[in-house]
Amino acid sequence: MTHPQFPDLPWIDADLRIDPAVLAEVEAHALAEYPSECCGFLFGPAAEPERLDEARREVNEADKYHRLDPETFPRTSRTYFKIHELRAARTLDEGAASGRPLKVIYHSHCDAGAYFSAEDAATFAHEGLLTWPCAFLVVSVQAGAIAERRLWVHVPGTNEFRERRLITD
Repeated sequence: MTHPQFPDLPWIDADLRIDPAVLAEVEAHALAEYPSECCGFLFGPAAEPERLDEARREVNEADKYHRLDPETFPRTSRTYFKIHELRAARTLDEGAASGRPLKVIYHSHCDAGAYFSAEDAATFAHEGLLTWPCAFLVVSVQAGAIAERRLWVHVPGTNEFRERRLITD
């Protein structure tokens, strides 16, 4: 099945296969940043739409924004993540041009489940449209250990997301 908004990007609405070393890198990042949320990108070859074979850590800018404007950004990295939007846009463009697209944005939840929160949904969908052409991985870290991980995709025409399978080999 393809996403009607991005029909040429099948990973947006598919079960995805992640290399074990890449999942280990994502989980190591989540543990290293705990009790703050981590965030980053997952890439794979365009010719293998379901494959994720590279992770790239990003800086969670939530604390920076909170320090600069705590009224507008009341949450810290403990319960929120913010990716540098211009860098993300450039990364999407560069990945598409290189044949190694950014397929997934990942982040962690601290001492909470790997659900896709209302705030996550509001960040990544607006008026029924997906704002970033990718899927989303949430990793739950509870009491300093990985508890679960879940892959989320946009439900076209809504601001909702549903779970898909993340397959490890």
